[in-house]
Amino acid sequence: MNESLRVRSYAKINWTLDVLFKREDGCHELRTLLQTISLYDTLRLKRTDGFIEISCNDPLVPCDETNLVHRAAAALAKETGIKSGASIHIEKRIPVGAGLGGGSSNAAATLLALCELWETNVEYRILVKIGASLGSDVPFFLLGGTAIGIGRGEEVYPTEQVKCSEIALVNPGFSVSTRVVYEKLSRLTRLEAVSIIPVTLTAANHISEAALSGINDLEVAALEAYPAIGALKTKLIKLGAKHALMSGSGGTVFGVFENDLATDNAVAVFRSEGAWAQRVRTVSRGEYRDTLFEIE
Repeated sequence: MNESLRVRSYAKINWTLDVLFKREDGCHELRTLLQTISLYDTLRLKRTDGFIEISCNDPLVPCDETNLVHRAAAALAKETGIKSGASIHIEKRIPVGAGLGGGSSNAAATLLALCELWETNVEYRILVKIGASLGSDVPFFLLGGTAIGIGRGEEVYPTEQVKCSEIALVNPGFSVSTRVVYEKLSRLTRLEAVSIIPVTLTAANHISEAALSGINDLEVAALEAYPAIGALKTKLIKLGAKHALMSGSGGTVFGVFENDLATDNAVAVFRSEGAWAQRVRTVSRGEYRDTLFEIE
């Protein structure tokens, strides 16, 4: 019987993100190409006699019942009827409110790890249902790699893997409000049928080119609300990035570089100025599954 597990909770970027229109439920219809990357938080889980307890090294992360990890554990326990609990410590490396999916990734990693820790078999579709109830990015983190997200982003389909090893992430040092970004989004609709994936996804034959061709419909709105994000993007280009884009609703910006030297130099420049910067690479679906967790 496993009494504890250590889990990697990987971050993501959006190679591209299209906002089509506002739906009847108040959410926005999206088309996005999601990608797991090598930056990750670490979750340490221990079996308990029924209580759920959360701790974290980052004071910005709530450790009560509002935490997505707590909500994920409680939802899984309710779904399975299991009486065990868990003590879960989150070691954060992914910035909070950064457009990198840290909270959603933590929730998905918790669901997968607790299935192992509690020794319960839960169908994938049930995990997806639980995940979607927690947040639109959670189902993606049950899959990993490169995937197309539609609806609110919660309906996820695996696709050809994008491989890129020269990515620099830069964060402005503050959390971005998704609500504020959407409120400032002036162009809310597209007239195409929702079944048509926009050209920016290069979905037909050129997914592999998405690292250099994607757009983010939320970027203009985010830059209006948070001009510092635009400054990061401009500087990445000046430092040699072939392409730079805000991830998700911001405010992390990623730059795709031509070689190791240029990537490392960009990260060093930002760090020398006191900014949070990290070199990362893509994580394929196979690597994601193979490295997710280990028994302690």
